[in-house]
Amino acid sequence: MRILQTTVTAIALWLSSNAVLAQHAALEEVIVTATKRAESLQDIPVTVNALSANTIQEAGINDIVDVAALVPALTVSTNINPFASALRIRGFGTSQNDPSLEASVAFIVDGVYMGRSGLGMSDLTDIERIEVLQGPQGTLYGKNSNAGVVSVITKSPNREETEGYVEASLGDYSLQKYEGSVTGPISDSVAYLLSGSWHEYDGWLESDTGDDLNAAKDWNIRSKLLWQPTEELTAQLTASHVDRNTSCCGADATQTAAVTDQLIAQGLPVPKNDAFDYKNNVDVDSNFDLQSDAANIKLDYEFDTATLTSLSSWNKYDYKSSTDADRSDLSILAVVDDKYTGELWTQELRLTSDLDGPLQYMLGSFYAWEQLTRGGSGDAGVIVGEDMIAVGGAQTGLGPAFGVLAQPGDTVFLDNKWTTESFATFGQTTYNITEQWATTLGLRYTREDKSADRCSGPYSTAAAAAVGGALVQRAFAPVDNDFHRNADGFTWLANLTWFMTDETMLFTSITTGSKSGGFNGVAGEGAQREFDDEDTTNYELGIKSQWLDNRLQVNASAFYTEFDELQFLAQQSTGVGTFVSNAAQGTSSGVDLSVNAAPWDFLLLSGGLQYLDAQYTEGELEALDFEVPYAPDWTGNISATLLLPLADGVTYLRGDYSFMSDHFNNPTYQPASAEQDQTLVNVRLGWRNTEWDAALWVKNATDEAYSSLTAAPIAYSGTEAEWLQAPRTYGVTVRYSY
Repeated sequence: MRILQTTVTAIALWLSSNAVLAQHAALEEVIVTATKRAESLQDIPVTVNALSANTIQEAGINDIVDVAALVPALTVSTNINPFASALRIRGFGTSQNDPSLEASVAFIVDGVYMGRSGLGMSDLTDIERIEVLQGPQGTLYGKNSNAGVVSVITKSPNREETEGYVEASLGDYSLQKYEGSVTGPISDSVAYLLSGSWHEYDGWLESDTGDDLNAAKDWNIRSKLLWQPTEELTAQLTASHVDRNTSCCGADATQTAAVTDQLIAQGLPVPKNDAFDYKNNVDVDSNFDLQSDAANIKLDYEFDTATLTSLSSWNKYDYKSSTDADRSDLSILAVVDDKYTGELWTQELRLTSDLDGPLQYMLGSFYAWEQLTRGGSGDAGVIVGEDMIAVGGAQTGLGPAFGVLAQPGDTVFLDNKWTTESFATFGQTTYNITEQWATTLGLRYTREDKSADRCSGPYSTAAAAAVGGALVQRAFAPVDNDFHRNADGFTWLANLTWFMTDETMLFTSITTGSKSGGFNGVAGEGAQREFDDEDTTNYELGIKSQWLDNRLQVNASAFYTEFDELQFLAQQSTGVGTFVSNAAQGTSSGVDLSVNAAPWDFLLLSGGLQYLDAQYTEGELEALDFEVPYAPDWTGNISATLLLPLADGVTYLRGDYSFMSDHFNNPTYQPASAEQDQTLVNVRLGWRNTEWDAALWVKNATDEAYSSLTAAPIAYSGTEAEWLQAPRTYGVTVRYSY
């Protein structure tokens, strides 16, 4: 044993002599802005996972899906297109398949609220830090943060010197990714930053009849201009453009005899009918084309004891999406060039005190105006194909009589517009009762006005159309009306913090949040259009601690969250289209553990573990015995980085392992066959010094086929679709910093 201890000590001394390793002698202090002021992660009474720029680069994080692999409380799922993505924290969240449905997890970039989660799903470049705040954040972040917040902070311009980097990645599926950034001073008071990326790869869902699906060709650019005319005043202008052209999001599928028999009859290839083999034929490509422009200006004026901040933002985007709804090479049902637009203006004012003295405060106001559209005059996105009668007749047993319900050319014309105007005032104060005890109180008042101009016109030549019974009429209930709703309310927080020692802090808190109600889109069943606000109350007890001269950090939280008037997004009985209702109450309780350690200078460890008990407690969902989707009992991750000096740099080997225990991935389709677990292994081997970083990497090293959504079988064909995570991918990345 003594020999082992001596050997380890000798190795540690040798390794610590390397300049690149010396920085890992202890864990670095992590400064976060989760409370909208810069504070140490270990000092704030909020459960936060923070990923630094080093972690983002070392782990090869490219998008929010990669972030979720390192944060047990966060899950991300995507279906149909990136704007139908869902962020969930502690088991709860909703997919924004319907434009009227707000997110449960607010996505923030540089302090700016993004109206749609999908706007934050593109490549992450030049990121300084990513913060994941768990539980409702209704006081400082406002509406639609009732499950949590994902906050992305990008790098600011450098006023002191010119610096930057260029990076290139190549990999299988013809992957090519290039990104770069440059920043520096223009004058004593002005600095700039320019960054961007270009990303292309072939599809990994194979097709025998057309282009492989889930390919991408994306690019983005971001520019910043920083001006500090005086010591008190700082102004920063940010502008960005995102362009995405992907064949996202194709699904693998199993087909019934009704489909395969027709494929044989037409001489078309018949897939293996394995929904997890990454092979599927379709006759309509799944395409997603997005153009998004954004700009914001941040002004900070420092008084002697406080800072006044103004943050103004604008974002405008449009996209169109196409998908083969039947997931086959037959012409049954397709969504073609389904068009959407969005525009969002926000204005926030904050007066924030400094941290001197026993009392700190923040006072603010927030205004937002948002308009969303789907379709347009004469636009038809959903089209019934030539094979509908043959397949539908075989599947239902109606034979040619199925033509009474649907005819080729049946379609749906859409012209919908949603407008939201929101205003809020908020305040938060912290009082240091003693050197060890502090209490925080916060309150926010929000008023919101919503209107919807809804026009959905199903068109059918089928006989049943005369009585409203045609397939397109049942899947997309007709409507031509205006809707209005007003809502207001308070969200608040209260917490008590005890600094037991300089290294250990305990806190207890009660926080609340709210998510906006709205009006169902084209797929609302019958006359059901309006749904109410969703409210959240969270009770939390936490500890944050540092040990062994800050070589070990252990943070843990126990929580209990109640969801009132839970907004529930479900597939319709036809298997086509979705609708939102306040179908249940819900609770989420559990324990979250986060650990970071540097046992030796050459080894860094981090990990997390979450135990979760999420369930529906009242309402239709509880009565039907549904389980909360994406809410496994156990979720966790562990990361290890080994550092060894080589030449004038250091070789590093990083491994990331994450897992989710058994869970369902659909809110209402939950047969035993759809329950699954997930494990994910990523590995990266590289060498770096102060200028160069070259790495070989593998993602999903075990090639696990995991479905982020198992769709309910389509009534007219029996098709069951699976939206799979990417298979094993590998490549090489080289970065040069200057």
